[in-house]
Amino acid sequence: MWMMLPWLLDGIWMWILSSLVGIVGFVVYTLVSSSGSDFSDNSIDAFIIQEGSKSKKENVDQSMDNRHLRSYGTEGKQVLILYGTEYGFSEEVATVLFDKISSIVQSDDVGPLQPRLVNCKLYECVELSREQICFVVISTSGDGVPPTDARGFYDNLMSCDEELSHLRFSVLALGDSNYPHFCKTGRDVNTRLSKRRADPVVGCQDVDVEDWAVINCWMDSVVEYLKSCDLCVCMDYLQITADQSSEGHDRHNPFMAVLQVKDLLTDAQQCNDDKEVVHCEFNISGSHMTWTSGDALGIYPENNPDHVSAILDTLTWRETEMFPVPNGAYHPHNDTASIRTLLLKYYDIKTIKPELLQTLQTVVTNTNQRETLSRLLQAGTGKSNKALQEYVAVREVRDVLQEYKPAVLSPRQLLPCLKPLQPRYYSISSSPLKASTAVCVTVAVLRYKTLSVGREGVTTSHLLDRTQVGQSSPVFMSRNPDFRLPDKHTTPVILIGPGTGIAPFRAFIQERELSPDKGEIHLYFGCRHKSGDFLYKEELEKYSRDGLICLRVAFSRDQARKVYVQDLLREDRAKVWDLVTKRNGHLYVCGDARHMAKDVHQGLTDIVQSCGQLERLEANEYLRQLEIQGRYQKDVWVT
Repeated sequence: MWMMLPWLLDGIWMWILSSLVGIVGFVVYTLVSSSGSDFSDNSIDAFIIQEGSKSKKENVDQSMDNRHLRSYGTEGKQVLILYGTEYGFSEEVATVLFDKISSIVQSDDVGPLQPRLVNCKLYECVELSREQICFVVISTSGDGVPPTDARGFYDNLMSCDEELSHLRFSVLALGDSNYPHFCKTGRDVNTRLSKRRADPVVGCQDVDVEDWAVINCWMDSVVEYLKSCDLCVCMDYLQITADQSSEGHDRHNPFMAVLQVKDLLTDAQQCNDDKEVVHCEFNISGSHMTWTSGDALGIYPENNPDHVSAILDTLTWRETEMFPVPNGAYHPHNDTASIRTLLLKYYDIKTIKPELLQTLQTVVTNTNQRETLSRLLQAGTGKSNKALQEYVAVREVRDVLQEYKPAVLSPRQLLPCLKPLQPRYYSISSSPLKASTAVCVTVAVLRYKTLSVGREGVTTSHLLDRTQVGQSSPVFMSRNPDFRLPDKHTTPVILIGPGTGIAPFRAFIQERELSPDKGEIHLYFGCRHKSGDFLYKEELEKYSRDGLICLRVAFSRDQARKVYVQDLLREDRAKVWDLVTKRNGHLYVCGDARHMAKDVHQGLTDIVQSCGQLERLEANEYLRQLEIQGRYQKDVWVT
């Protein structure tokens, strides 16, 4: 028996060694076979951080819920990343920059770079006088204003004259060229920092509508600069906790509100039209959420289950396999979820990122498919590649995956190529004075076709088709401080809002209805047909009969000559001019920015020019001054 002991020990050691080799091989395979993750690389460090473990390189306090909230316990070279966001994209970009900076190994190796990611709303925690280098990622909201959370930072930066000659900086200005004040906030921040003598080490970069090619180019310049720049090594003074970052229910922590009313406001049969507008009322009792008339409600949707199934049919996956919930997903959520749940709740499966086509390039074997992908990507992945933009504009993720069969992707290859599913924002169409626990929205359901395939708006179709009364949806309030009724309730207001542009004005009217001092309300509403899409018809006509509002409605399809709200404004030019010039009246416009808002502005310019006997430039300047005074406010969007 004792003679057999060496043989037994040899067998045990061989079994242990082979097991270890198998485990290591599985980990390496998992990391290498993945085409990416939420990180910029597939390193072991990135994998460890993704799983929520503590970094072994430094004493970092980070949780699975927010790995970017770091408290550094050792000396290093601090880098400040400030982001100002309205809808989440600036934050998404800033987190990518954070990850890139975290992976930099400097040539001097004196001390590690220590990036800190800070929302501009926490600007009071930051002392620019103690910072060495700062990168600002900030968007422009609405009609050229800073994001709501960044308003305090912006105002403080503009009003303070403290010299910042010690500070190095760069600004990434995000915007949408469909709006007149493209990237205004970022440009203003860049100009102001320069005037305060801060040193722009990388040029200010404008970005038009999520152009990642431009974003990545700017980030590459930042990374190259940081690789060799000279920064002092010191302890970090900045301490930001998760408690400071969260203030009740918000975009990261929405409230599950019960849908208690859902009414279809349009009648397609009456006007031979397929337009659908739905009125939704959510119960927010117990949320402690408040709002002011003019604010918006953010709603997280779920994707169409049929579209999710179409994607899953193209993947190699196991129904029981679980994957990490993406960083930035709204709470509460588990650490992992099935691929079906992830595609249903957390990933955008409509928008095609160029990375999806690049990943398919690595797996397709069909020669024609390879050539097609090469042609699409040969001019780069930016907005300037017109062929690529035209291709993705008419397709969704499911179309692309079907198109390049028999090539298949694994979930680990697909998920990093998808955008996070963002909330949609809708002007609130009820006043808290009417009911403080019932918040209403008025939503136009989007349906259309491309490539002969039916398409739909993610949130609008989810609300109308798949959310039943009694079910809950994740919601939160989005402030809109630049769209407010006058403080003086007797001030006359002119409300111009065709279609769902009526939403905030319904709240304004309810507000005035319950006020003891009722100033005049002149409402200009527009729709196609009186019998089909005259939203809140009975309600508005009753307000008109009761003398609360002066109602003017433009029906664009009920007669041979199309009539729009700007036509009614021109008809009433003398009254409009009198209200604005002699009675301090306020103008409000809500709705489509691409056409309606421009046409209305043109009509107002005509009124000012003719009634005021001014030149064109003088009329434009007059309206600009009204905007500065807060007497000409717009809540407009591009569809």
